[in-house]
Amino acid sequence: MNTQHNNAGGGSVVITGGAGFIGSALARELVKGGREVLALDDLSAGSTARLAELDVELVVGDVADRRVLRDLLRRERPVDTWVHLAGRVGVGLVLGDPDGCLEDGRAAQENLLAVLAKLPVERRPRVLAASSSEVYRDEGLPVAEDAPLRREAAGRWAYAAAKLAGEQMLDAERELWPAERAPVHLRFFNVVGPGQDSRWGMVLPNFVERALAGKSLLVHGGGEDLRTFAHVDSVARTLAALIAHPALPGGPLNIGSGNRGARCTIAHLAATVAELAGRSAGSPPAIEDSDPRNQWGPSFTSVRHREPDLSRLISLGVPAPDDELESIVADMLARHGALRAQVEAAPCASRAS
Repeated sequence: MNTQHNNAGGGSVVITGGAGFIGSALARELVKGGREVLALDDLSAGSTARLAELDVELVVGDVADRRVLRDLLRRERPVDTWVHLAGRVGVGLVLGDPDGCLEDGRAAQENLLAVLAKLPVERRPRVLAASSSEVYRDEGLPVAEDAPLRREAAGRWAYAAAKLAGEQMLDAERELWPAERAPVHLRFFNVVGPGQDSRWGMVLPNFVERALAGKSLLVHGGGEDLRTFAHVDSVARTLAALIAHPALPGGPLNIGSGNRGARCTIAHLAATVAELAGRSAGSPPAIEDSDPRNQWGPSFTSVRHREPDLSRLISLGVPAPDDELESIVADMLARHGALRAQVEAAPCASRAS
């Protein structure tokens, strides 16, 4: 095995989607730890503002362009880890083009695998690729990695189908890596934080933006859906620890909050945002019930419950995100507006970053 692969100060780390919400937080954490980071982003869903203060090389390019991937992987200093975070996120973007969502996910993995196959094995980076908690069926809590998986692919479930297809493509080519460096599928559960876009179905930034603007918080279907929220900065620390792990096993891995206090219904989330916003504004915003079909169409369906079983993550000795819900909401109320303004003002920033 190449010893650089187990050296936290060894080769560089490539983050696709590196100018995005999670990617930039991970880049910040890795740079703090002394890692060399290359952020690959086509800026269709990212912002230069997110990386402005970081010692990170931004490569503007598309994961669908094999030439760009080859150039990154053939640099003099080897790429130790490839973290694939590029892709469409949010109900609105998926519902707007479900077939495109599926095709983009398939093409990204196909291109990466084709380029990796032509590299000597000692030059092939470990791959950690974003998946999603949406791949799980709505059955039982908490959800472990071996829980039943969704088979639907229509409408909003195109996102889950794309993530599962990506996992399967990587697993089908496991022989590209030594067994101890098999790909890892990062199944994220409700990652939130300041600067996150609200316009594509992200509930917490939507509540925060409406509260800051003095508008009512719109809760869908009585707010009975259950979520478990993890702060993006804590998620970034978890990901950085996984990258540095000396014996990280391949396969699916839940990434989410281990704090039961961050588990709540959407109605409770709205009440928390309203209460904390009201402390500074003098009076809390109103909370109103809303039909999601008015926004997303008559075929809209929701995930009823999301809570991760983090036993596998914890068994690795890796710290799970552990922020309290109130601290997450308070941080977003304090910093979200300014960060969104920076993102939206940056050159080439996407309207969906």
